[in-house]
Amino acid sequence: MLSRVVTIRLRVPEWVSDEEVERIVREIEERLESSVPVSALRRMLGVREEDLVDRLEPIDWRKLEEKEKERLRRLYKP
Repeated sequence: MLSRVVTIRLRVPEWVSDEEVERIVREIEERLESSVPVSALRRMLGVREEDLVDRLEPIDWRKLEEKEKERLRRLYKP
């Protein structure tokens, strides 16, 4: 994954333990890693502006699920 190292200095109250500061920093780190801007994803995947579809048709997931169940039944039919 694309990342960079950033050095941050924090001033925390004395009553906050080092463990608590470390926990908070790790939580922030996890949040940052779990979200990726769409523009960054497009760049990483090589998706150009002209490749984008303006309108997507809704998918009937129930019908799709039933088709897949039927396909698996046929595939594993004894």
